[in-house]
Amino acid sequence: MTLELPGGEPEVAAFTAFLNQLFQTFGGLSITRYAARCNRDKGSVSRYLSGARIAPKDFVDELLCQVAETTGRSVAPDVQEHAHRLRMAALRVRNAARHEVEELRDRLGAAERELQLAGVRERHLLRSLEATEAQAAQAEQRYRQLEADRAAARYGSGPGDVERWSDGSGAEFAREELRLLKRELDLLRAELVRAQALRHDAEEQCVRLEARLLAAEAAMAAQQARHEREFSYRAGLDSPAAVLAREFARTVGTGADPETTAAELCAAFVPGWAASAAVEVRTAFVEDEDSPDGWTPDAVILHRIAAAGEPLDGPARGQVALPREQVERALREGVPVHTDSAGQTVLTVPLAVRGEVFGVLRLLGGADRAAYGRAERELLAGLAERGALLLDSARLHRAEARLARALQRSMIPDTLPDTPWVRLAHRFRPGWHRDGAGGDWVDAIPLRGNRIALVVGAVLGHGLPAVQAMSRLRAGVQAFTLLDVPPAQLLRHLDDLARRLGDDHLATCLYAVYDPVARTCELATAGHLPPVLLHPGGGSAEVELPAGAPIGVGGVPFTAHTIEVPDGSALVLCTGRQVELADHCAKSTGAGWSPEQLRDFVLEAPGAVERRDDLAVLVAAFDGAPRTEEAYFAMLPRADEVPRLRRQVRDELSSWGLEFLADTAELLIGGLVADAVALVTGPVSVRLVWTDRLLVEITDDHRVLPVLAEVDPLAEEGSGRGLLLLSRLADRWGAEHETSGRKVWFELPARP
Repeated sequence: MTLELPGGEPEVAAFTAFLNQLFQTFGGLSITRYAARCNRDKGSVSRYLSGARIAPKDFVDELLCQVAETTGRSVAPDVQEHAHRLRMAALRVRNAARHEVEELRDRLGAAERELQLAGVRERHLLRSLEATEAQAAQAEQRYRQLEADRAAARYGSGPGDVERWSDGSGAEFAREELRLLKRELDLLRAELVRAQALRHDAEEQCVRLEARLLAAEAAMAAQQARHEREFSYRAGLDSPAAVLAREFARTVGTGADPETTAAELCAAFVPGWAASAAVEVRTAFVEDEDSPDGWTPDAVILHRIAAAGEPLDGPARGQVALPREQVERALREGVPVHTDSAGQTVLTVPLAVRGEVFGVLRLLGGADRAAYGRAERELLAGLAERGALLLDSARLHRAEARLARALQRSMIPDTLPDTPWVRLAHRFRPGWHRDGAGGDWVDAIPLRGNRIALVVGAVLGHGLPAVQAMSRLRAGVQAFTLLDVPPAQLLRHLDDLARRLGDDHLATCLYAVYDPVARTCELATAGHLPPVLLHPGGGSAEVELPAGAPIGVGGVPFTAHTIEVPDGSALVLCTGRQVELADHCAKSTGAGWSPEQLRDFVLEAPGAVERRDDLAVLVAAFDGAPRTEEAYFAMLPRADEVPRLRRQVRDELSSWGLEFLADTAELLIGGLVADAVALVTGPVSVRLVWTDRLLVEITDDHRVLPVLAEVDPLAEEGSGRGLLLLSRLADRWGAEHETSGRKVWFELPARP
């Protein structure tokens, strides 16, 4: 294998020039004679000196030694170091694996030649040994014959014969010849042993070099395969298909709605792969219902949601009639369809998910576009599958966003309770966040004694999970208000509920209870934006509350704070975390504004104008209860005390001008007290509060709350019928635990 010296390798050229400079010191010595002197292959030496191969280290060392012998001067160490430095630089720019293979091949060739010479020498020595052994045998035979003849002559002849055979020069000559031949045999045998050892060493060297050569060739083949794969990969990166795939991954699927995704899908193929493109889907895909498709004898009615490129027949969006030969097989069988229409090629690719075709992607090549080849159709079909997944994901995202909005709207009350002492106004404004609806909510819940609970909260996050978490928390607040727990305790229960339900969402919440009789407001917050109190004469102030941790953190305390709220003041609650509520309310004129005016004013606050997130505002204007009457009665737990209590209640109500309520109140109070007397051991107390309604509270020391059960309304008092009458005659009623027992309360309208 002869390699030409490639251009652009100055390191190899410098090393080759240095070797030729050393070779010129031999003064016209040919490469053939130098190869014979060094016992190297002529072709290998020629390739080393031409730069076709990088000379091995032993060749360089041998060349330096030959130069030293020729010139009679030793080579300086810096010259040797320079030679090896040039060699290493040349190796770095060449394929080391190929060089090693070539070097091993040369060494294996030399070893095979040495093995061949060793075999020839061994065979020559064997032939010489056989010839010498034959000569020695003949010499020994002659010598023995001469000795035998001499002995016979000595004992079988006369004196003259003895004298004639006494001269043994012939036998001595034969004996000397035999001795020399035996010595030559010993030398030949020793030489044969050495030749056999050399042949054995040559064989082992050939085996070792063959193993190394096989390993090096395998490594070189692996390296070449890797280089070919890298080359193919780099070539593939620049191919039109790879460019299309990269652009598809970069540009398609950035929107959250199907229309945007479809437009990106069409734009990815125009104009490089088609003159125009369109995405047409079944009606059920856009209307989210199982609507039938329109089929006519010649056309299929689909809904076009996006198009790009040259104008197409029909509207850019809306219902279009497509030829059946183009789309029927794609819709029914889910296979690409390649047709010609009006002199241009049309490729219709199905859009399918979960085995159902919901639409097609049509690519119109134009007048100059050749028909799509098999590889192109497979590529476009694969990208269409990815596009179908993106379209379906966008559709599901939109459906989830709509579901979240619907659930959110169902959780936000359209109207708030109408209470005489608090005027309420609220507004919920949905945002434009790309992840969908948020978890903001407001609520107003009437409590006993003309009190009202004001609630505002926000679940952190967006989408259906956030709205679901909001609905659970709102339901939890509604349930806990039935127990009439204080604000701090309610937040504590709400936090426990959130962690018990396992919601990963955190939420902020502000819970306030306004008492129109005491003209106070008790508030507690769980990391929510502080409310702002607007004073009657103008001006405002942010209510300072302990911040508290959000709902769902767990293990943190919640603290309530009570403030005085004079008549004419208003409390503003808001969910926007970015709303500068306090600074904006300080700019209001204050006095005389209705809750609706205050609500609209808050919606113009800095941070509220930006519509990215949801915003909920609740404004409560406090008027206070103008007239309050209160009475308190106590009795021992004896049945004979019940009639006296009845008379006291009737007299008190008559003095307040509530004779029309006396019969009902007397009946209910008597029944509840009679039921309590049968169970308790301590005093029973009755409290009457009259504002616009009559509130009755009955307290005793029994620890078990009463349970509504089926009882005969005509049964005697003390049989449990008091709670049954209460459930049928009272407007609102309830039972709750007290520190020393329980309390049963009910309300009656204070108007005839």
